[in-house]
Amino acid sequence: MRYVSPEGRLAGPEAAFDNVLNRRALVWDRARRSLGGGRFWSVLLVLLLTFTVARSTSTVQWVGGIEVVNVIALLAAVLMSVLALSPIREWIGLGIALVLAPVVAVYGAWPQIHHTHPTDVIGPQLVAVWWNRITDGSAAQEASFYLLLICLLMWVTGAWLAWCVLRWRKPMLGLIPGAAAFATNLLNFPQDQNGYTLAMLVLTLALLLWTNYTGSIANAARANVKLTGDARWDFWESGLVAMAALIVIGILLPPLSTVDKTLDLESGIFSNWAQLQDRLSHPGILGGGRGGGVTGFTDEVKLSGPLQRTKDTVFTYTIVGTYASKARYFRGLNITQQANGVWRYPRVNGTQQSIAKSAVPDFAEQYQKLELATIDVRMLHPPAAFRNVIFYPGELYRVDRPTEATQVPLRAVPLSNSLYTADRLSSVTPPTSAGNYAVTVDYSTATTTDLENAGAAYPDWLAQYMGTAPSYRSSIVLARIHDLALKVVNAAGAKNPYDEASAIEAYLRGPTFTYTLSPPATPAGTDTMDYFLFDSHKGYCEYFATAMGDMLRSLGIPTRLVNGYGLGQLDANVQNYVVRGDDAHTWVEVYFPAPAKDQLPYGWIPFEPTADDLGQYTQIQRGQVGVNPCLRDNGCDPAVVGAIGAGAGATPKSTRGEATDPGTAAGGGGLRVGSLDASALTKIAGVILAVFLLLLVAVSRYLRPRSVMGVWRRALTLASLAGAERRPGETPLEIGRRLQRTFPEAAEPAGALANGFVVAAYAPPDIASSTRSSVMEAWTALRPLLLRRVLARLTPTRP
Repeated sequence: MRYVSPEGRLAGPEAAFDNVLNRRALVWDRARRSLGGGRFWSVLLVLLLTFTVARSTSTVQWVGGIEVVNVIALLAAVLMSVLALSPIREWIGLGIALVLAPVVAVYGAWPQIHHTHPTDVIGPQLVAVWWNRITDGSAAQEASFYLLLICLLMWVTGAWLAWCVLRWRKPMLGLIPGAAAFATNLLNFPQDQNGYTLAMLVLTLALLLWTNYTGSIANAARANVKLTGDARWDFWESGLVAMAALIVIGILLPPLSTVDKTLDLESGIFSNWAQLQDRLSHPGILGGGRGGGVTGFTDEVKLSGPLQRTKDTVFTYTIVGTYASKARYFRGLNITQQANGVWRYPRVNGTQQSIAKSAVPDFAEQYQKLELATIDVRMLHPPAAFRNVIFYPGELYRVDRPTEATQVPLRAVPLSNSLYTADRLSSVTPPTSAGNYAVTVDYSTATTTDLENAGAAYPDWLAQYMGTAPSYRSSIVLARIHDLALKVVNAAGAKNPYDEASAIEAYLRGPTFTYTLSPPATPAGTDTMDYFLFDSHKGYCEYFATAMGDMLRSLGIPTRLVNGYGLGQLDANVQNYVVRGDDAHTWVEVYFPAPAKDQLPYGWIPFEPTADDLGQYTQIQRGQVGVNPCLRDNGCDPAVVGAIGAGAGATPKSTRGEATDPGTAAGGGGLRVGSLDASALTKIAGVILAVFLLLLVAVSRYLRPRSVMGVWRRALTLASLAGAERRPGETPLEIGRRLQRTFPEAAEPAGALANGFVVAAYAPPDIASSTRSSVMEAWTALRPLLLRRVLARLTPTRP
């Protein structure tokens, strides 16, 4: 069969296949041309930088499911690279990216959104639903909403960088959103960003150098200016030296502080990302209903739905002297009221007492077996709605700013100016707890024997702590909780309130119960605590603390819950502890009266019923375990005894990063690879890279001599390394002819170099000086050919 081609020629069936092949070849040829002129390496650097920023963000784990941002950022960079290199109009390319941004962000966050809102359906109505959630403030409590915003930011990061570099040749402009995101990660979590910091330094400088270099080449070509090889090498030498210097400076600089500087970035696009992190840093602890929420501080102990961990920094602290107890929980509010199935801080205040700076409050009761310690706190992000609350471990002794202590209303005693307990401590000047403050606290050193031998005569003011209001839960549920408490304490053979509290604590920490941030939903019509204790046995700290509080009060033991923060994590870089949003915690305190009438009571003693999944909250050890403890019973002043230094104290058991006290050094000498943390390994890698870059500069400088004699010496050295060593008595022309025979591919430049050298070395000065340019051109052509021969000789060949 024959047909007529468009040109009027007769063609056979094979012509159709030839056309297909030609079209494919044409497409491939266009792709190669579009990636020419150095654009391939520009695309590669854009993708690497985008991936570095995305990986840095996902490593921080701002919210659950954040790993999807890696794919989203790379997809945006690839798509915009294709659009930027194509002849498409700018407004069309940017419009495509703008339209796709929310679509991809919703797609990336959809698993988390659907998990939180199973009834949500993708469609036009979803926009209206989420707009209502944003306007009524409920969206601000949901981790899935922040995941959507982070997905949107990562799309912008990859797309904007690719477009600015490949279409506009403006890498600094393209780096703005990615740099803002990376700076937020680095300033909040420096210990997790070592490798990414090094990668950002190297890749950013490489992108700037490469873009500048290719731009200079393009400008020179348009101006019909030919750049010499030396000019190109000089450019890259300067870049390599600058890169090595930047890496060394980054290594020699002191470690970054773990202080959250995000909100200090007040201008441009940085502020928008900072505001997002501020919202992440200050969530409510729970969302509405059982839709779930995030970890954080609140004035209630709700038994709600699934929680997402938040790693926002709340405050940092340093221990001055020694804090021997591991019960270093930072008190925020004492939770005393039971109503409608929830423990909460009362809405009505009782006695309030103004406390001057560094003054000791007027307490109606004094306790025995107390040790004093001072804690230096730097409050970075006070919890939303509780911005004036002062957080501190143990019991308050004094604080170095004017404050107001509030006691919950006590029904059994007349109103007095003295405090039985400081249930809330508020900063007065300044009116927020933000900033630095030093708080001196008491913590109990009473031993197990002391507490077992405590008396049974409770003061009158404790009456409301010893029972449960009938309206708190149904009588059936309260009876089941009471029966379970009796069963547990009887099985343990408990003979006193301390044994009973310890037995219930051990029961809740035992194998029957499981810690989880995603407890199963309570069936409709069922009491949540009843379901936890008798059916699911799964929950987080609020569940365990509520269970122990309910069981102890059912036995008539004075009990309260405390909302605050756990010990935090020691940051070895700056030698202080960092407390984050996911350190928010609820624990139990039990009152122990005096063992005899002529003695003081022991007061409120903490218990830990939560065996969390990180192993951070262990059972509290009792007794005086410090070294030279500062006992208030003996009139000790912690400002004197505690002048040993900062950072000492018990080490929290934690799986998140380094948790070693600065005062405890490992025994034995020598270098152990296992002792190198990520920071040390990154510094070693940085030094190796800097040395390698400087070595490249030295080799480059060696291979580019400035004189004819230098060129000749380098040529003889490379020829010798390539296997053509100089023979005794050989003249330069004889050497040139032998190099031409030994290296046929280099015959022309080798001959030209030898001839030029002879003229430069032996001709009169006026003639010799005219040959320098020809010698340099010959060396430029000969040098890569000899280097290939040297590398081929050094590369081992397979047998």
